[in-house]
Amino acid sequence: MTIRPLGNNIQLKIEEVQAGVLDTSSRDTVVEYAQVVAIGDSVPAFNVLKTGDYVFVKAWAIDSINYQDQKYYFCNLDTGGVLAVVRQ
Repeated sequence: MTIRPLGNNIQLKIEEVQAGVLDTSSRDTVVEYAQVVAIGDSVPAFNVLKTGDYVFVKAWAIDSINYQDQKYYFCNLDTGGVLAVVRQ
């Protein structure tokens, strides 16, 4: 079974942030560190995001779906929730 994001959505895999990478304890807005798993069909080809990239995303911009005992995370690029792409 494959779940694929539609439209301007990206599918994310939320990662555990290592100590010292991002401290959100004193912030009002929680930021998640995630890997881009899939990109929707309406995301322009010239977009800077690619499958496999790591991103910082505002937690309020992430939608989660529980399906067959597994959690799937999505973010619509129109929300402005993606803050940065991490390139190593």
